Amino acid sequence: MGKMDPNLFEVSAKEVAGRLGFYTDEAMLRPVGIQKHGVTRVVMLSLNEYERLLRRDRQAMLTRELDDETLDAILTAEPGERSQEAGRRLADPGAG
Repeated sequence: MGKMDPNLFEVSAKEVAGRLGFYTDEAMLRPVGIQKHGVTRVVMLSLNEYERLLRRDRQAMLTRELDDETLDAILTAEPGERSQEAGRRLADPGAG
């Protein structure tokens, strides 16, 4: 399981059931972790945050589905300086 957000507002399912309106309003401001038997099992969040997360999901695509500009950008990409330095260290562990 992933690392839990330290800003997650955690409450019991029983508490949420009794004050749903309050917690849906709270979820508009920050994620609300809903616990059952002391374990967070569900997170309530705003629609905007949910849609943002959906946009961030990685999508697997076939290269034939890419437009020419994107495919060219991938084929001609150069590694950044940090990647190049890491490559040099891997190639010559004694170098530092």
